[in-house]
Amino acid sequence: MKKILFISLLALAAIPFQNCNDGGGDDPQPDTTKTTKPKPVNTFKFNGITTYNLTWDSTTMVGQYRSTTDQTTITVTGFDGSKYAEFELKFPGNKIGSFKHSTNPDYVNISIATGSGVTRKEYEFTTQPNKEMTINVTKYDPILGRIKGTFSGDLQEAGSLATATISAGAFEVLRIEDQ
Repeated sequence: MKKILFISLLALAAIPFQNCNDGGGDDPQPDTTKTTKPKPVNTFKFNGITTYNLTWDSTTMVGQYRSTTDQTTITVTGFDGSKYAEFELKFPGNKIGSFKHSTNPDYVNISIATGSGVTRKEYEFTTQPNKEMTINVTKYDPILGRIKGTFSGDLQEAGSLATATISAGAFEVLRIEDQ
């Protein structure tokens, strides 16, 4: 009787360990076929000194085509740490291409605001001699896709004669519904 009780207790003690894995490869493996999509880049260099890399936000970084003016507007606002910046780019149509202000003065436009509160300064493109503004659109997806490209140009501070150069500009925004 003692032997039967001992065997029964031993069998009961072994039950919790029945499903233990011995490392034989039955563990689920991570799915390496999934890739993490990189966050869009919205950046520019101001006067060759200060670089703004704005943190992605799909609600403040959008592009929209307006059929009444046959023009796309890119609007980006955001922060790089504690630095605030925003820019708006306009170019003709709704497709990829390179647009220069000197060849399409009515369409290509840029406005950059940096800082916040009393330190805020706004810059716009002006049609002064030897000044240029270029927007290169490299991707133009359907609605809810992306609009992507680069930009650079010479700007002038609003209400001042001070100038600024924007270089290494890049944008990637959510394309919202056309108007």
